[in-house]
Amino acid sequence: MVGRGKTHDYPYGRPFPLLLLDIAMAVLLVAWVFLVPGHWTRAIGVIATFLVMLFISTKLHTRYEQSAIAVPIPRSRVVVKFLQGLPAAMLTARISFFITVAVMVLFGVAPLATSTARTGIVACVFALIGVAVLNLSLEHHYVRIGRATEVDSSVSTDTNQEH
Repeated sequence: MVGRGKTHDYPYGRPFPLLLLDIAMAVLLVAWVFLVPGHWTRAIGVIATFLVMLFISTKLHTRYEQSAIAVPIPRSRVVVKFLQGLPAAMLTARISFFITVAVMVLFGVAPLATSTARTGIVACVFALIGVAVLNLSLEHHYVRIGRATEVDSSVSTDTNQEH
């Protein structure tokens, strides 16, 4: 699919329906760029088409996985677990995300001058980037000092497997 990393490996070659779906997704991207600006009705149609194509892609990948045509590429997912509960600084960083989003929505719906609203929304976007950097650096800090651990959540912990 356009815009995503490789999720499956195809030992016998990529199936033709998936190739057609990728081409259709690229055409849809071009349609979004040239047809949608200023026309919300067209945007609804393009979004609906995208969702249908996403549904078809999911169904095709599921079918190809079940028939062994596609092999999923495993991805590691690391989660930070806090040993003694969530520290106050982390809680503050996470709450500040929601406060910043609320302020952004407020700038969008409040009866303000367009330039004021635009400036406020752009400032909120930069604030969200700052909150994300703060959150990541705090997680890294707590893992480094030993108050948190990184856990690979992609590893199966099923205890009912036969040995």
